[in-house]
Formats: sequence, structure tokens, C-alpha cells
Amino acid sequence: MNFNAIEKVQSSMTKCSECEVRHSSLFKKLSDSSLGEAEGFRKEQLIIPPRTRIFQEGDQHDYLYTVFSGWGLIYKTASNTGKRQILQFLLPGDLIGFQTSASGVMPHSAGSVTELILCAYPRNHLKPMLQKNPEVAVQMVDMRSRDVTLCQNHLMAAGRKTAKESIAFIILELFYRVQQQVPSSSKNTNDAFDFPITQEDIGDAIGLTNVHVNRVIKELMSEGLIHCNKKRLTILNKEKLSQIAEFNPDMVIAHPLG
Repeated sequence: MNFNAIEKVQSSMTKCSECEVRHSSLFKKLSDSSLGEAEGFRKEQLIIPPRTRIFQEGDQHDYLYTVFSGWGLIYKTASNTGKRQILQFLLPGDLIGFQTSASGVMPHSAGSVTELILCAYPRNHLKPMLQKNPEVAVQMVDMRSRDVTLCQNHLMAAGRKTAKESIAFIILELFYRVQQQVPSSSKNTNDAFDFPITQEDIGDAIGLTNVHVNRVIKELMSEGLIHCNKKRLTILNKEKLSQIAEFNPDMVIAHPLG
């Protein structure tokens, strides 16, 4: 991960009313009449270069973000080995930096995979924004509920699933999340989608070496389940891959409270 600072700030911000990922982001439940006021809590849009750290575990960080475009990840680093454990892959609409420890420091790190554009909200704006717009608080709970469900399934994968089952699960999780969260994905008719994460990223998410991940990916390809080419992945047999992964698409849906 490149530890360079964020390179630049967009001079003009995308209006929330014109946002392509509003349907899956923090302002999903806001009416058009409330959107303008809520938009005022946003300070800026940041452009993050690929493979750049956004914040580090242990930082006192004054912002939270929603992903406008691009892919990123949340991770922790083991203090004794320096090895990275990826906790979540980030897609458009996702919320970053909401969680802090009791002392106010970040409990994990965040970084970009591709170029990321983030909408930045000062942390001290969060409480007044939620007080004035309770619909945002409800959406935040819905999003966190989905994230907890995914985290529980990742824990199961780490403790009980084989490498093949775990990698099949990650592929399907990202496929269905891309379908829901990235508007351009609706144009796909052949179950193909951009897949910019590396074999190292996959290994760091499920605790495998690059060699092991490479072997399993080749096995899935030889069985006619997937095809990978130039950071694009096609699922060739969704039903069989789902059986291997014990995957249900409901796992990646943010179910409303009511």
C-alpha cells in the first residue's frame, strides 16, 4: 500500500440530486426536498490515487466518507508480523470511517484499490446531520446490518470453509454487490464485471498465500466456473459456484428496518 498523501481535491462537487450511487448510499432514504440541506454537511470530494492509504489504524481522524466511485478496502495490520487482514472491500455507496474506538482513534486502516472519489463529511457534522435527518440514521443502521452479516460469513469462511469455498464466496459477494451498487453494472448481460483486486488482496481477506489463491483460481477456471482476463471476471456457472460457496444473494442486501 502506497502511503502517499491524498493528491487533490475536486474543485466542484457532484450534486447529491445527480449522484448515480445515491440509491445505495447514506442519503438513499432522503426525500428530494431534504436532500439539499443534508448536502450542506458535506465538505468536499477527494480524489484518492490507486493503492493509497486514506487513514491508518490508530489515527485520530476527523472525517467519515461515502464512496462515490472506485474500489477500496478496510484492513488491520498484525503488530507482531506486519501482515494485513482485509476486513471489507469497498464499493460505491459504502461508508468509511464511521467506527472509532472508545478513545476516538480509528480501529482499522482504509485504502484505495483503484482511484477512489470520496465524499468527505467532518465527523463533528455527523450528530447534527442525523438529528435533522433521522432517515440518514436509519439508512446507516441498514448498511451496518448488511456489513455485520457479511463479516459473520467471513468469520465462518476463515474458520470452517476450504480455500475453494472461501474464494467462491468472495467472488459471488463482490459480483452481487457490484450489481447492486455500481449503476453501469446493469448493462452486463453475461455475468461479467470489473475485478481490480489482486490475488494478494484475496489472500489477505481469507488468510491464504498468493500461491494457494492462484492454484484455486486456476481450478475454478479449469472447471468452467469462472473466467478471468485483464482485471475482469466472468461467472460462467453461477448455480454451481453458489453451491460451492454456500452463498445466498440476500447476504449482501441491506434489508430495511421496516
